[in-house]
Amino acid sequence: MSRPATDADRPVVTRLVTRGLDTLDRLRRQWPWFDHLARAGRRYDRMDGDLMAAGVTYFAFLSLFPVVLLATSVAGLVLAGDTPLRSQLIRAIREAVPGETGDVLVRQVTDAISGSRVTGIVGALLFVYAGLRTMDKLRIGVRRVWTGRLVEAAFLRDNLRDVLSFLTLAVVGLLSIALTGGATTATDWVLRTAGLDEVPGIFLLTTVVGIVLALAGDTAIYLWLLKVVTHTRVGLRLLLPGALFGAVGFEILKVLGSLYLALISGSVTASTFGGAVGILVWINLVFRFAFFTAAWTATLPRLRTPPL
Repeated sequence: MSRPATDADRPVVTRLVTRGLDTLDRLRRQWPWFDHLARAGRRYDRMDGDLMAAGVTYFAFLSLFPVVLLATSVAGLVLAGDTPLRSQLIRAIREAVPGETGDVLVRQVTDAISGSRVTGIVGALLFVYAGLRTMDKLRIGVRRVWTGRLVEAAFLRDNLRDVLSFLTLAVVGLLSIALTGGATTATDWVLRTAGLDEVPGIFLLTTVVGIVLALAGDTAIYLWLLKVVTHTRVGLRLLLPGALFGAVGFEILKVLGSLYLALISGSVTASTFGGAVGILVWINLVFRFAFFTAAWTATLPRLRTPPL
């Protein structure tokens, strides 16, 4: 008779995998927050979160180029309406780059200024297209993760929702920027007026104020994502934990992005090619985390969304 198989008879890889799964099961039973993360990760994976984030990333990255065109157009319109400023710019170019090269640069600047209206129109059209496509892919992905199923498409209704969501995001984003920048500036002004700007350690106060305001702005954006984009009837109070979770994670991603840019700033090659690749990777991470935040919120005990 053959003896029964024991644990030692199994391959090493199989034993390691089994022990790892047993450890994960034990941690999930021991720590509810870890079990919540695991359930959210399973929901994210079952709904193809990575694949959907890739689609959003493509159109979001594509929309950066129309923004550059719009910025160039605005600068050209400003220079076109300000003759002294335009003359000063041309004079500075000739002084910095004399000779034929300077003449070529001057012609290019002049052509850019004269064509700024066309550039602005093209940039605006491309930005609207890329922006709406980004919203479309974001809506499909977030609603799929939120509901746990495919959502039937309705062309007119979905496009109207994308426009409204895009406008809402623009308003929320501008208010967030204005709140953060205005409050930080006001704090600095108050400290200077009171003569407290030189007090040792006062920078900690301004840092804390900046972080709190940034988190408040990020929380508003994630509430928009979880409420407006998902088109759910769940109240804002129940969605607030998910929005806070997303805000903290987004701030961590911003810190990591800043560290990456600081690391490549000393290399010309890395800053040229690594900058674009880094932005692309960062955008992808942001949208992956956005979908994971939707999965994390959907698996909160207080929300009764379909389990996966």
